[in-house]
Amino acid sequence: MPDSLYILAVVAATSGAAYAAGRRLGMRAGLVPAALRRAIRLVGACLLFWGGNIAVGAGVALLVRGLGLGFIWLYVNTDVSVLVLSAVQALVFESWRAQHQHEQERAQQAQPRGPVAPRADDSTGCPAAPGLAHEPLGGARE
Repeated sequence: MPDSLYILAVVAATSGAAYAAGRRLGMRAGLVPAALRRAIRLVGACLLFWGGNIAVGAGVALLVRGLGLGFIWLYVNTDVSVLVLSAVQALVFESWRAQHQHEQERAQQAQPRGPVAPRADDSTGCPAAPGLAHEPLGGARE
């Protein structure tokens, strides 16, 4: 068996086990497509951070070399730690973005939908319940 098929089989087995565990915990199967889309977005963010980190690292290494300040190997930027740290950057950024989006949605829900129309039984245009007297705040009469 080629190594790539072996790795795919291991990942498929652990994915199946995670799916079964999630179903036992009461997670709905219908949520899997949305979770998959979010995972793809996270992988994309990770790749963007990874590419950016490699590009910036290579640029700094070449700048250090060009200025005669020392010698940095370019291959250092392709170390697996750069990939792991890029994944952490992506997770933090995507969590921050999701929190920001959630706050924006909450703020939109909290805002009034538009002007309140006057009630038919209220000639003053004040949106009060039928039969309530219009008094100043505190109940004081004028």
